Amino acid sequence: MPSPQLKPEQPLRLREQPFAAEATPATPFARLRLPEPDALPKVREGQVCAPCKGDLNWLKVAVAQIDERSSRVYLRGVD
Repeated sequence: MPSPQLKPEQPLRLREQPFAAEATPATPFARLRLPEPDALPKVREGQVCAPCKGDLNWLKVAVAQIDERSSRVYLRGVD
């Protein structure tokens, strides 16, 4: 059985500036010792609908460039 494909509803959009600092991050990537994607500049963002089950409605995707050759992909489930 083929695995389901993640299909973005719209192309990822570039956010040039970081969001204003939040008291409590919405996505606690800091516990993994990673910067929060909302605090980074020049991040491509969007959402995808997956064949979600249960309370998961969609996935938020953020892609942050680390250097010229690599990027970090952040995924967060939203219910």
